Amino acid sequence: MSDKSAHFRSFRKIDAHSHIGFFGDPFHVNFTVDALIEQMDTYAIEKTILCSAGCTLNDEVENARRKFPSRIVPLCWVNANLGQAAYDMLEHCLRDQHFAGVKMQPLFDAFVADSEVVDPIIDIAEEYSCPVFIHSGHPPFSLPWQIGLLAERHPNVPIVMVHMGHGHGVYIDAAIKMAKKFDNLFLETSGMPMGCQIKNAYLRVGSERIMFGIDSPFHHPTVEIQRVLSCGLDDVQLEDVLYNNAAKFMGWK
Repeated sequence: MSDKSAHFRSFRKIDAHSHIGFFGDPFHVNFTVDALIEQMDTYAIEKTILCSAGCTLNDEVENARRKFPSRIVPLCWVNANLGQAAYDMLEHCLRDQHFAGVKMQPLFDAFVADSEVVDPIIDIAEEYSCPVFIHSGHPPFSLPWQIGLLAERHPNVPIVMVHMGHGHGVYIDAAIKMAKKFDNLFLETSGMPMGCQIKNAYLRVGSERIMFGIDSPFHHPTVEIQRVLSCGLDDVQLEDVLYNNAAKFMGWK
């Protein structure tokens, strides 16, 4: 094993955001739990905080957790547009199946992140002391400012801004500004192309408020891990981003 590969594998890792399931047009990709576990073993990832491919497929994540209970941490995908049916489903996932938190995808499900229909979902998450993970970076549904407004309305609920603004430099900067403004807002790195902004977020927002993710099957571990490793943080700080912060956030340490 080369020195570079050894360094690559030497860090403990928690993937704070990935999926299993089939994604159709325009992605045309399928990812099984067995493929995920193989990937985790290859890249020394201890746990994955896992979502399905849509709000009707949460049972697939529950089945994955049952198959690999020490490796898979399930989130319940909720479509806020479904109203009471969504709220009832979330209650079932959290109360009866003991899911670890909530996932919302405003872009796929076509609601704005700060819509009033989201508030009951956040209220349920607060009732069960669960975190909320929410996709960011695509107008008009999931802009960082909208997620900031949501965090402001629900200061007692930890909210993870998945992709920390995603691919647009202005949105990435806004994600950092929103997280700096609201203490309950955390950032996740998957799909965000600017490694320097990982370091900036770590230093400006707080050393415990940014966490590594892959967003499988849309992104590859080699790219996502290398972006963190090359962002300019030292090894102790990298351990925070790759492992410690997600472990603390989820209450594992």
